[in-house]
Amino acid sequence: MRLMKIEDIPRLGKKINQLKKRIVRAETNGNYEKVEFRKMRIKKIKDMINELMKKK
Repeated sequence: MRLMKIEDIPRLGKKINQLKKRIVRAETNGNYEKVEFRKMRIKKIKDMINELMKKK
């Protein structure tokens, strides 16, 4: 995994929004097995953002 920088925060925010859209689509289709994994990915990305903000 590469080192993250402050400049990567907007890209990570965009990734979170993409995952949220996929969660909504999966829930409407009834595909709940992917929802939990995507929620876990969102949590992981938020943790990465928090770590970057602490370094700032």
